[in-house]
Parts: sequence; structure tokens; C-alpha cells
Amino acid sequence: MKRTGPVWHPQPVAGPPDQRFTHVAVTVARECFQAGARRELLAFYGDVFGWFENEALARPGERILLRAPTDRQYVTVRASDAPMATSGYEHLGFEVPTSAELQALHARAAAYAERDSRVELGEIKTSYGGRLEVFRVRYLLPLTIEVQFFSSPRRD
Repeated sequence: MKRTGPVWHPQPVAGPPDQRFTHVAVTVARECFQAGARRELLAFYGDVFGWFENEALARPGERILLRAPTDRQYVTVRASDAPMATSGYEHLGFEVPTSAELQALHARAAAYAERDSRVELGEIKTSYGGRLEVFRVRYLLPLTIEVQFFSSPRRD
């Protein structure tokens, strides 16, 4: 990808064509693994994104693996006495195939935010001449989730 000034110009990049991110790992305070907090974390990411725990690889009280959305894409959440600290910019970005899917995810997050004030949800923004729709949401994890829809064709 080539970026010139404030306008983004998607262009093919030299390199292995089959590179994909598989996972991201974060650490959280051990309190996040107490029964109630753990259930809340799993419920939010399940209800909003459809992510669920890979129970075969979980370690009770120590590690949660959230499948997001396949067995080869996941978020590892580990308990730590020195949890990850973030400034607010750090995020995990992922792309959805349609604007309608982005709108639906935002609506589910907004519905959740109505009943839980800990949900930090941004408005849907459009940029790059309308070619990108994006919103951010954070709940109980140190990383924000950024959801993107690109109206221009993918160049994988």
C-alpha cells in the first residue's frame, strides 16, 4: 500500500501473497478471570462479533482464546500481575465485506452499550473520499477493536 499525503492509494505490494495475521495476544488483570468478569467478556465479544471461546485451548484462570472468526484467527487473553497498559490508540483492526455488516456490528455494540456503560463505542466515520467506513469499540480488553469496510475492491 502506498500512502501519499492525506489520500490513501491501494496498490499491490511485493511480498509473499499468503501472509495473514493469525492472532493477537493481550494481558489483563487477574480480576478479569473471575467468574462474573469472564462471563461478561465472553458474552460481549460473542453477542457483538460472534467470537467464542476455544475451550480446548483455554486454561481456567489463566488464558482465554477467542475464535475470531475462524480457528486460525483468534485473540489470546492472558491473566497477568502486570497487565498490558495502553494509551488509547492501540487497536486490532479487521475488515468486513459489506457496509451492511459494519452497520449491523455497530448496532449490536450500541445495543450492548445501552445496558453496560463500560462499552466505549465510537460513531461510524467515513474517510478517503467515502471509500472507507470505520468505527471503534472497546470493552474490558486493553485493545480497541476497529471495524472497517472498504468500498474499493480488495487487491490480495
